[in-house]
Amino acid sequence: MIYEDILEKLLAFTNEEIDNLNGKKIIDKSIYVDVDSHVIDFNKILHDSNQIAVRKHTRFKEYPKHKHNYLELMYVYQGSMTHIIDDREIIIRQGEIMLLNQNIEHEIKFAGENDLIFNFIIPSDFLNYLSSLVAQDNLVTRFVFEFLFSYSNDGEYLCFHVADDQVVTQQIETIITAIYRPSVNNQVALKLHVGLLLVHLMNAPEKIETYSMNSYDKVLSSSILKYIALNYQEGSLTKLANQIHQPDYKISKVIKSVTGKTFKQLVQETRLQKACEYLVNTNLPVYTIMNNVGYENLSFFYRMFKDTYHTTPQKYREFAK
Repeated sequence: MIYEDILEKLLAFTNEEIDNLNGKKIIDKSIYVDVDSHVIDFNKILHDSNQIAVRKHTRFKEYPKHKHNYLELMYVYQGSMTHIIDDREIIIRQGEIMLLNQNIEHEIKFAGENDLIFNFIIPSDFLNYLSSLVAQDNLVTRFVFEFLFSYSNDGEYLCFHVADDQVVTQQIETIITAIYRPSVNNQVALKLHVGLLLVHLMNAPEKIETYSMNSYDKVLSSSILKYIALNYQEGSLTKLANQIHQPDYKISKVIKSVTGKTFKQLVQETRLQKACEYLVNTNLPVYTIMNNVGYENLSFFYRMFKDTYHTTPQKYREFAK
């Protein structure tokens, strides 16, 4: 739980919110955008490009259509919030997270008194730091990075349906406490906690909803990669085709275009990555690990493992530990 004194501060009306309630709802755009622009400028909000900021979302007004030149994470602590993106209404409810890349154009509807929402303002080069915390060859990580950090012009967002995830709740509460009870090296701690939060979110592909404004194939590729991440033990191209209502050849073409690999190669890659996780984090025998990740033939598993990592599972475990 957030400390009671901090929660009281958060629920109290700010001067801007009081102005909104009194009908003074004109937004001074010069504070955060360039003249004649609807792109919110990170440098107008924060002067240090390495900083991360966390702010309470201002209630009692609507935010017109806009973009940012930074990544934005929005967490609903209580209540809900409504976005309009590409003429679609997206409602984010209590405990859920929306993560938007710098190309997405959105508007935000009126937030009421009981809607408590936090905006995380994250510089786009935070990717460099985040990449040091995660295994970039992980399939889920790959599609999250592709969605959020690509330099294409695609406007994209991710929704994380994590209301029941206590780790997320605790991380958010730790971050909020760090903001309102700052300590020595506070920015370093804040950066670390935000990084750990994003890493944790990447480990729950079943809770991620993706959206891209400009590329159907990109949305399709995320569905494919998500399927493999969740079904690597027994998944097949035929089952996937039936699930997403696409022909085999279309799926194969998209996979090859996005990853440079075949469906089978991605499945094998994911199985072996999971096997490595078991070897490092458990004491399970190799035969059990082989079964857990979807292999049935021990000699084939050994051959695939050695071809990929140039060592045996036993030696990999010994070296890692």
